[in-house]
Amino acid sequence: MNNPPTSVVPDSYAKLAYEPLGIHAEEGANMFKYGDYNYLFFSHGVCCSFDTKKPAAGEEYKIKVCRSKSGVMDFRDSEGKLCTEGGGTVVLASHGDVYGPGGQGVYDDPTYGPILYYHYVNTTIGYADGQKQFGWNKLDFSSGWPVTTLA
Repeated sequence: MNNPPTSVVPDSYAKLAYEPLGIHAEEGANMFKYGDYNYLFFSHGVCCSFDTKKPAAGEEYKIKVCRSKSGVMDFRDSEGKLCTEGGGTVVLASHGDVYGPGGQGVYDDPTYGPILYYHYVNTTIGYADGQKQFGWNKLDFSSGWPVTTLA
C-alpha cells in the first residue's frame, strides 16, 4: 500500500465485525496495536435516545474487542469466535452509574499507558443524548486481553 494512500477501490469493503442476529447493531470500530496483536474495539448495541426509548437490559451500548495477529480478516474474541460471526469480548458494559458506554477509542498515553476513552450516560445526571459524559479507563493487557482498570 502506498503511504499516504493514493486511491481507493470503489464499491469495495471488508467486514471486520458483524452481528448476524437481531438488529445488527455494531459500529465505530477502531484498531489498536499492542504487543503481537491488533485489537479491534467496537461499539455493540443500541446507542441513543435512552430518554425516550430505553432498550431492554443488556441491549444498550457496550464496548467489545476482538484481536488478530495479522490484523486483516481474522479477528476473534477470547473464546475464539470470529468477529464477523457475532464474536466479541466485552471490555466495558453498563455498571453502577455508567450506562451504555460506547463511541470508544484507545490511546497510548505517555503517563498512564493504554487508555480506553468513550461516552456514556451517567444515570444520576440523565439519559438524554445531550447529557452524555466523557469517560476513560486504563487498560491492562497482562492477560493478553484488555481489561479496564480505574483511571
